[in-house]
Formats: sequence, C-alpha cells, structure tokens
Amino acid sequence: MTVQLLNVALGAVLLMAPVQTPSLNSSSPRERTEAVRAMAVLGNRDAVPALVEAYRNESRREIRAEIAAALGRIRDRSAIQGLSEAMWNDFQRDVRLQAIDSLLRLYIPIADDEGFFSFVGGITRVFTGSERPSAPANVIVDPEAREALLQVVREDPDWEVRREAVYALGSLRATDSLPALIDELEGPRHREDREVRVAMVDTLGGFRDQEAGPALTRLIRDEDDRVAEAAIRSVGLIGYREAFPVLSNLFRSSNDDDMREHALQSIALMRDPDSVALFESLLDSNEEKYRELAAEGLARLDYDASGFVARIATERDAGVRIAQAFALVASGDAAHLPLLIDTLDTRRYTQAEVYLYELGRFEGRIDLLYPHLRNPDADIRERLLRILGRVGNPESRPFIQPLTEDRNSNVASAAVAALRQMTGR
Repeated sequence: MTVQLLNVALGAVLLMAPVQTPSLNSSSPRERTEAVRAMAVLGNRDAVPALVEAYRNESRREIRAEIAAALGRIRDRSAIQGLSEAMWNDFQRDVRLQAIDSLLRLYIPIADDEGFFSFVGGITRVFTGSERPSAPANVIVDPEAREALLQVVREDPDWEVRREAVYALGSLRATDSLPALIDELEGPRHREDREVRVAMVDTLGGFRDQEAGPALTRLIRDEDDRVAEAAIRSVGLIGYREAFPVLSNLFRSSNDDDMREHALQSIALMRDPDSVALFESLLDSNEEKYRELAAEGLARLDYDASGFVARIATERDAGVRIAQAFALVASGDAAHLPLLIDTLDTRRYTQAEVYLYELGRFEGRIDLLYPHLRNPDADIRERLLRILGRVGNPESRPFIQPLTEDRNSNVASAAVAALRQMTGR
C-alpha cells in the first residue's frame, strides 16, 4: 500500500513539472535540431528571424543545413537574406547547396507523399537532376534572390554549387539574368568547368529569349561536344532562325551521326518556313529518326499534313507514326488525336506528352484534351493533368477541379499540382 501511495505521489509531481520544449539555444545538438524541425512549418513567418540568428551562431554543419531546409519549408520571402548569407558564406558545400534549394522553395510549391512541404526528417534537396520544377509563370521573383544566385555563379569556389545556382535561375525563370549569364558564359571564369557551361547553355535555352541566340550560335561548333550539343538544342528551343544555315550545314556535312541528329532536332523546333524543303526531302528517308523529326518539324509549320493519312497507315515505326499523328492533329485532323492519347500509357509517353503540350500551348487545341480527362486509364488521366498544369491555361480549371477527388490518389495529386501551377501557391 505504501509503495502504491509513493507511485501516485511521484506521478503527481511529474505532472506538475514544467514541460521542457526544445530550444535553439540548447547546449544539446539533438535539442537544437528538434527545435529547428518544430519551427519548420509552412507559413511560420515569425520563426524566420530566430532561425536566421540561430544559423549565424551554429557551429555544426548538419544543424545549419537543417536551418536552411527549415527556412525553405516555411516558405516566406523574409528568409531571402538569411539564405543568401548561407549561399555566400557557409564553408560547407552541402549547406550552400541546401540554401539554394531552399531559396527555390520560396517560389515553387513542392508536393510529396506526405503533403506540401511536410518535414519527415533529414535534408533532401529536390531541385536536382533533369526533372527540375519551375516557378509558375505568374510568380514574380525578387531581385534580391536573383542577385544572390548570380553572386554564387560568379564567386563560389565549387563548380557544383555554381552549376546549381545557374539551374536555379532557370527554375525561377529569371530572364533578367540573361545578360549576366551570357557574360559569364563567354568570359574566362568557367572555361574549364564543362558542367557549369552546359548548365548556362541549357538555362539560356530554357529562357526562350532571342537575345541569347547569337551567343548560343557561336557555341554550336564549340570544341567541347557536350557544350556544342547543348547549344544546338538551345537555339532550337528559343526558335533562333538565324542559326538555321549553320544547323542545316552541320546536318548535311557532319560525319558525326549524333551531331546530325541533334542539328535536325533543333531545326524541327525552330518553326522556320525555310526548313520545309529539308523536312520534305526526309519524309522517305531510310533513317527512322529522320522521318520522325521531319514529320515533327512540319507539324510546327502550319503544314498541310493531309498526305500523312496514307503514310501513317503504312508506317511501321511507332515513333514516326506518333509524329505523323501530331502533324495531322496540328493541321486540323482531330481524328488522329486518340493515337497520341493512347501513347500516354506506353513507353513512348514522353514523346506524346511533348506533342500534346504543344497542341495545347502553341496550336490552340487545348479544348481537344478536356474530354480525355475522363479516360478510364489512370495513367493517362494523370499525364494529361501534368500537361495541362504545364500549359497553365486558367480556363482549364473547371475541367481539372473534379479530378482532385479522383478515386486514384496519383490522379488526385496530379490535379492538385496542376491547379497549384496555375495559382503559384
């Protein structure tokens, strides 16, 4: 009985004791980390000054990285200065990279399996690799953020950090940084940094700005094949028609089959009427890729593709048939749209995604896609939503909204993401 009374008394004392919450000023690294994570809540603007101050006083690299990640998850632009300091001054490369990633999170909504900006522990950068999210078109990037990234490009000692800063400018659609990037690309600072130069060329192409055309055209014959390939691709992306003579000459004269294909791919993107004769000459080529790119290029040129009906009926290569269907739909023959839609559920889905995006974004045929949002195939619904999100036409919202409650969770998530892309939230 005495033991029981003692246990009850002890329990009462413990209940009355104050609960110790983790503190940023704790001498325990574990508690400081827990404090940072507790503050990493979307919209928790009041926590930003304390986190920035804690970063300045923190000696452990992993906790500084946690703080940089937390500032990104809070997603408030008052963190720009603190993240800029981390990008410029932190002596640990990984922390600087995390700061770049977090700066992007201030402008680009990121979803994961746990919900938007959920914190599941650990530091994970998402703006890496070939699939880099971009800021919604209606998001305005603060000049301070752009200048912070440009300073990293100019001064950081590590090539990977400089490369990621360049790609970050591309993700933010920071087109006003274009002159500075051209200066860096053509200057001596990055001459030996292939990856940084490729990133600059890719980013200039992604800006879709004709001002980059002359600099990119000069790089088509660069001694570094990777840089040259990126330049060939980028002049096509920006539609710099003045590069057509250089590219067509490269296609006809090069002994490098890969370079010839890259040149033709770029020409196919340009929408240059002068390329019609070249494409027509390749429609019966023995090279399947040339036939595909010829059909693709003509599809972008307001070309009468009615003659493709007979070609598509006899064509054996799937990639060529998809390109021919693209040309037919672009010229007004919607009867061949189902071939593009069905391709979304095959291994060639990326090719169909590109064509369907262009039909919606550039050819004014986005209305053709809406009925297919009811397709019974969940993969097709999901990929169509991804396309509509990229097109970003606000008129698509009433067609997308019902799919936020789709029975397939991937489709529902894709619908939410598409709507977010249109609002920038």
